[in-house]
Amino acid sequence: MSIKILGGFARGQVLAVPKSDTIRPTSVMLRRRIYDFFQDLDEYYFLDLCAGSGAMGFEAWSRGAARVYLNEVSKHVLKTLEDNRENLLIKNHHKKAGEIKISNISAEKFIRQFKSEYQKFDEKQKKQTIIFLDPPYSLKSIYFDVIKELVGSDEGANQAEPWYFGQLWLESDPKKGIPSSAWSDYKLKPTKLFEQGENYIFVTIFPQS
Repeated sequence: MSIKILGGFARGQVLAVPKSDTIRPTSVMLRRRIYDFFQDLDEYYFLDLCAGSGAMGFEAWSRGAARVYLNEVSKHVLKTLEDNRENLLIKNHHKKAGEIKISNISAEKFIRQFKSEYQKFDEKQKKQTIIFLDPPYSLKSIYFDVIKELVGSDEGANQAEPWYFGQLWLESDPKKGIPSSAWSDYKLKPTKLFEQGENYIFVTIFPQS
């Protein structure tokens, strides 16, 4: 199975999709909807915490992202992700393209490690950071573990100073995953909501007021 990049300098180029029950690539129509809105990601930093084939991150890279972080916890899936990166870099070596970094740890651990790097960004870089989260539906706790890391909290009831000032994109569906209306229970305010069939991508900006 394969899918194609929809826009940018790598438009039409093919990505392999690994054979795995845990992989659920963002549908072409939903990917098109959100990237029709966010067409130009020049100088953005894009993080895909459960990357799979890397389709969302490679799409951001093709549209100008300065750096793309692709994290995938499954070593079986990781090989396909690395092959996709290698193929794209070879095909586009002559073009002005951003950096693609791949890691193989849990989404929660990735965010904890990324925090120290992020805090060295300047104000513009912090605001032009996008975190995309679409874990397997059977692992719903990953959503909440990552959100907790982004919000930050001290031991006890006191909330820490906010450290993340970029966007968070959450993909799910109301039947197998989490309804978009449920995010308000976690005090996340929608900036945009993109829907296609039963799936959606919920966009919010940190820190939450």
